[in-house]
Amino acid sequence: MACDDLDKLRAESPQASPRDWPVDALNHLASCSRCAQLEDLLDSEPQPDFPEALRLKIENSILPGLSPVTPLSSVATLTIMLLLASMFVVIAAEWPLGLAGWRARNSYQIALNLSILLISSSMLANLLARLISPGSSSPVLPYSVVPLLALIGSNSLLFGYQSNETLTRQTLACWEIGVSCASVSVPLFWLILRRGFSINLVGQGAITGLLAGLTGVMVLEIHCPILEKSHIVAGHLGAALTSTVAGASLGYLYATQRLFLRKR
Repeated sequence: MACDDLDKLRAESPQASPRDWPVDALNHLASCSRCAQLEDLLDSEPQPDFPEALRLKIENSILPGLSPVTPLSSVATLTIMLLLASMFVVIAAEWPLGLAGWRARNSYQIALNLSILLISSSMLANLLARLISPGSSSPVLPYSVVPLLALIGSNSLLFGYQSNETLTRQTLACWEIGVSCASVSVPLFWLILRRGFSINLVGQGAITGLLAGLTGVMVLEIHCPILEKSHIVAGHLGAALTSTVAGASLGYLYATQRLFLRKR
């Protein structure tokens, strides 16, 4: 046994005395003056003076305020709840807006775009559920880029350019609807995620904003009958990008504030 092995043995069993150690550890202790000196120093360390009255006072000041808490829901449960909240916003928004976009698209366009939206939303909801779990360190950047790139690619393949004078106004109107739907989604997501704790607030903010933004995109895919490439990318996906940047910015501001308060 080497010195490092003996140090590891001490770390694994800090309360154990040398007489409880294995034979090879005792043989090393007898042959190594450095380890023997260290062991003598540790054995001679006086016990801390901690009066019983002080211990009871501390316990009485802490224990009455403690109460059991409900465990954090599982990742699967949180994922399903986030998707249900997103679907609720979509249904609530489509009720007054109508299904003109659904009717204007062919079956191939509906199948491809909605499949990408559903897969991306499920992936983001699962990532969010894992981000608020203690000790999570899931990568954020790929999840925040891939859905937007996939939607841009699919829309580039499915739709063409059709320039007209009202396109800018129509694009802005769709952007406003998408951002509004994202803004409604975020408080619902917060209610579901509020009991968790994320160590990556910027990443959590970005993913929350993107999931909310894709909720707005899904509303627009069903509602908007304008099948023009630049309109969809700027008005529909632009709303998702806006909510992603807003979420990341809010996460950064909150993280900065928390760091400032911790240093005070």
